[in-house]
Amino acid sequence: MIIVISLLLVTNICSQSIGYYVSDTDGNDLNLGTSPSQAWQTLTKVNQTTFQPGDTIYFKSGDGWVGQLMPKGSGSLGLPIVINMYGGNIKPLIDGNGVIGQGTLYFVNQEYWEINNLEIKNDAVTGADRRGVNFAAYNVGLLHHIYLRNLYIHNIKGLVGQTDVEKRTAGIGIETLTDDVTPTRYDDVLIEGCLIDSCDNTGLYTDNPSGRSDYPLSASWVNRKFTNLKIRNNIIHHIAKNAMIIRLDENGVIEHNVCYETALKGTGNTMYTSSCSGTTFQYNEGYFNRSTADDGSMYDADLRSPNTVWQYSYSHDNAHGLMWFWTNIADTGIVCRYNISQNDKGNLVSFRTDLTSAKVYNNDFYIDSSLSPTIINEMSGTPHYTYNNNVIYNKSTTAKYYFHNGVRTIDYNQMYGQHPISEPSDKHKQTTDPLFVNPGQGTLGLNTLGGYQIQSNSPCINKGLTMVPNGGRDFWGYLVPDPSGLTDRGAFEYNSIMAINDNNKYSVSDFTLKQNYPNPFNPNTRISFQLPNSGIVKVIVYDIMGREVCVLADGQESSGLKTLNWNGRSGSGKIMPSGVYICSISFSGNVKNMKMILSK
Repeated sequence: MIIVISLLLVTNICSQSIGYYVSDTDGNDLNLGTSPSQAWQTLTKVNQTTFQPGDTIYFKSGDGWVGQLMPKGSGSLGLPIVINMYGGNIKPLIDGNGVIGQGTLYFVNQEYWEINNLEIKNDAVTGADRRGVNFAAYNVGLLHHIYLRNLYIHNIKGLVGQTDVEKRTAGIGIETLTDDVTPTRYDDVLIEGCLIDSCDNTGLYTDNPSGRSDYPLSASWVNRKFTNLKIRNNIIHHIAKNAMIIRLDENGVIEHNVCYETALKGTGNTMYTSSCSGTTFQYNEGYFNRSTADDGSMYDADLRSPNTVWQYSYSHDNAHGLMWFWTNIADTGIVCRYNISQNDKGNLVSFRTDLTSAKVYNNDFYIDSSLSPTIINEMSGTPHYTYNNNVIYNKSTTAKYYFHNGVRTIDYNQMYGQHPISEPSDKHKQTTDPLFVNPGQGTLGLNTLGGYQIQSNSPCINKGLTMVPNGGRDFWGYLVPDPSGLTDRGAFEYNSIMAINDNNKYSVSDFTLKQNYPNPFNPNTRISFQLPNSGIVKVIVYDIMGREVCVLADGQESSGLKTLNWNGRSGSGKIMPSGVYICSISFSGNVKNMKMILSK
């Protein structure tokens, strides 16, 4: 009886959910707002309304508003309040016009909100305390379910600098600002498919200024931590300092993001954690960090970042390198593994302060002859770390190492090419050519790095130290260790892929469709899929209404990883408008679908 009553209550609430429509061009605030023909017109009307669980606010595609969007109300479990667009594929624009102290979109002590498909800006002549989207909490307790998807956030004229005030001016900020009476924090935060560019100072951040010095797992930190944080498939570029600052997170996942042209107005590592535990960064790409001083790496495990994991990512052409450790003496269990660094400059792996334990293993470092990086730099402090199974492919006569007070174990590495006088001793060092397929040829995208797979006669095969734990997969997703229990040096586990192929262990369940890259895109994107065996493949792009746009493939394909390009045009050559498109691939009776975002 209780279950029946609960279901009836949910059904009744859902039936009362209302869709509201807003159009700057043909709306009127005297209208009911509940249909496109009865749309409201202004943000003022929206901001005066307290929305209920399950309600949806639709802004008309192609319309624009100047001002601040601050709708009232909260959703509930299973009934979020949703913001979306209607009537086309051009994102509605909300222009904050320089609003200070908050964000163009501003939510206070609110939860269960999903915000989709808006263009957001907050520009001005001079910098000030500005954000694009801002969720702020004050002594309210636990807030749930904040979802930001497919937003285009740009031209946020914040403050440029190193202080915490400046670091809170950003494209997106989700934060607790006061918790002196009631412990306050967030659970279930998703930032997905967003394009963020031209922001001073930061791309996005999570924060609680009162808790920045809390050490993970302390009582105060537990009361302030972010849980179930997911940041994925975003593109962040042309940022004054940091693309992402992740504070006070527990076990969040930051993946499949692309960040470039960062630290344009000073120094700053592209993505960093502080007061986080167990946060995982993976399948990300970072390039063109333009820092003019020390901070300029793709990744930074900053103060109070125990048990964070940095893996399966691609760092290239940055002012500094793959990994920066600016840690606390208590920090332990930090792992940097199975990444590829190509033509990074400065310090490729840098230890700045004291550290109890970190592991750096199975990474590939490619150094062009024109560069002069420091491959390992113990800048200060007493870091304790291990450095194993890495491949250093060094073509530079001026590359070097700098060792200071570190307590280090360096073993089982492949150090090929030029050997600086400062190169460390390594009991199991090998100096022969690792026999990559085609090193140094990576371009944009993780799917361009096949040249770092090793050939069948590579000296790296089965010559690594098996790490425990080891993540279970190499850079390309193949099992580690291999079926015989052995581990290679570098980011590729050769015998895993060969064992699968030789023993015909693939099945249709190994048929995979990867997220297109870049995404969002304009106008070109790459679509990759894995076939377990040969067969007939059909790849079709549809618009969001299910109408066929074009056929990218229709015929026999061999097994393996395949990549197709879509140029944003229909089969007849028509340029398609911005919007969400569906890529559908069929193979051996199986169909996989993927959303792609064309954003102009």
